[in-house]
Amino acid sequence: MNIKNIIQNIKDKISPQEQLQDEVVIRFLKVMDRVREEEMSCEEMYHQLDEFVEQEVQSHEAGKIMPLIQEHLDMCPECCDEYEALLTVLENTKEQ
Repeated sequence: MNIKNIIQNIKDKISPQEQLQDEVVIRFLKVMDRVREEEMSCEEMYHQLDEFVEQEVQSHEAGKIMPLIQEHLDMCPECCDEYEALLTVLENTKEQ
């Protein structure tokens, strides 16, 4: 399956419409290239994880305040596990 078919399948699940045009696929790939350039490494994410978790516990809007960390957590299962563990510890400590 090529990229065009994958994108079309996703699009059809959201709202079935006409076939994707090549220029739409090209624009999508350009966006993905920019995202890859802006990606945060796991090490960079770990340096800011404490602040992200504290913000999440306080306001539940850490993803809006720190979107690159949220994007990284959405795409990296190992870092997401670390985030969830730290969040659980902080929430349990806060309750006690």
